Amino acid sequence: MRKNHFPFPYVKRIAAAAVALALLLAPVSAFAETTYLTCAIVATDTLELRPMELNQRDVVSVLNLVYEGLFAMDDNYMPQPNLAYSYDFANNGQQLQVVLREDVTFHNGQKLTAHDVVATLDYMYELSGFDSDLNSPYELADRGLYYSTFYSVKSWEARDERTLLFRLRRASFGSLYALTFPILPASEVANAMPAGTGPYKFDGYERGSAIWLTANSSWWKRTPQIKNIRANIYSDSEKALSAFDAQDVDVAMTRSINASRYSGSLNSFSLSARTRQLEVLLVNRAYKYFKSDDKGKNLVREAVNYAINRSELISSVYQGMATVAYTPIPTGTWVSNESTIRDIYDPLMAESLLDQAGWKMANDGKRYKDGKEMESFRILVYDEPGSTVRTNAANKIVEQLSAVGIPAYVATWSRGSVLQKLQSGDYSLALAAFNFDVAPDPGFTLTSTASCNYTRYRSDDMNALLTQLRSSELSGDYQNAMSLIQDQFEQDMPYICLYWRSGALLSRNAFTDARDIRELELLRGIESYTD
Repeated sequence: MRKNHFPFPYVKRIAAAAVALALLLAPVSAFAETTYLTCAIVATDTLELRPMELNQRDVVSVLNLVYEGLFAMDDNYMPQPNLAYSYDFANNGQQLQVVLREDVTFHNGQKLTAHDVVATLDYMYELSGFDSDLNSPYELADRGLYYSTFYSVKSWEARDERTLLFRLRRASFGSLYALTFPILPASEVANAMPAGTGPYKFDGYERGSAIWLTANSSWWKRTPQIKNIRANIYSDSEKALSAFDAQDVDVAMTRSINASRYSGSLNSFSLSARTRQLEVLLVNRAYKYFKSDDKGKNLVREAVNYAINRSELISSVYQGMATVAYTPIPTGTWVSNESTIRDIYDPLMAESLLDQAGWKMANDGKRYKDGKEMESFRILVYDEPGSTVRTNAANKIVEQLSAVGIPAYVATWSRGSVLQKLQSGDYSLALAAFNFDVAPDPGFTLTSTASCNYTRYRSDDMNALLTQLRSSELSGDYQNAMSLIQDQFEQDMPYICLYWRSGALLSRNAFTDARDIRELELLRGIESYTD
């Protein structure tokens, strides 16, 4: 860390690391004594354990103990070889050759081969419904969890039993993120509960009740010390948390803001879990108040950015279940640019910028320019099912904008209606969320023709940087391009980043030394636990 002052997310990360250290120094846990762990997960009673088709977060975390990919992310969120033994880029990064480990067998006793990887990809592609131009008739939720693999991978083939050749759409190091999907036996790709290669294997499943896993004694790394895992299924987060309160389970995972009540508990540990959901305030650059000048700047846009107190939103609305965002790249990862990490809440600066833009505050507490009163900005918002938290956040933003003289009001609509207005440009401000892919590539929100570029942001410099990112086959070049993208983002402010939503991993005892606790891999590290 090169800075002398630690911004908010790093303070939280240090605190989380301290908790993790406390976990490691804790007395020998019940897990070590019983070699048995129970966890609470939320799932539907119609759940089928088909790893390529799942879209239920908690279940994916459990099944990530059963299945493995060619690559896996380390604690810095950098892809590392897993089932892959080695890899090489060729033809200016447009081809990737992967050689498999030779000491891996599936739970059914079959040896892992390149043909299994090909069969898995074939099934994923069929499930996605993509054509050669990546058009699909299916909704995102119906394309399978790993459909975005094909944004990076164009074709694949087995050269021999251990060697695979991939032709890439994106000739970059970032394509390795796309190869983290579960590898299944060719004979079982369409089955429920297919065999995997991971540290745990299925020991049973009762629909609506529980999933049982047992340690894989033939795992290619080591035999896990925790021998049995039972994932009890609950219909919603509150029932899962109640089970944790009643000590029916050892571990619970949740995104409910009610999990904040466990912070500081002396009877359990609550670790912040990183998600890929970025909450943003979209500022329509085509709207009359927000149009850019000949230098690409707009003082009212900048004033809105300075007026928002992200830390207050996180503490008052989300009960601490979020971390401040500065750019679309999470802090604390290997591609994070530290120079862009700074607290930009400054209401005095916001007022000064509005004054410079000609919007002067009058005695009646309203701002006027050329005798015309500033119109009230409508903040479009949609809520997630069963929650009003985003509307609550929007109302708090209205208060913060009002404090510097910017009038605004909240309009809560359905998600579909908000999306329609974003696509048509019929809005001034919108509070929304971007759900990022496994690869930390923000291009789908930033390129001039991107499907999610709702703010009408246009920058030749940003387009060039994203092209550079997607053609950087060396990790250092990829990291440098990502750093420059964050610098450009800070300069241009395509949209206003607010915070990354957080989940919580609740536990009574130590079971992992993983530093990066992240969604969809919340039980990561349990296979390496030692007392």
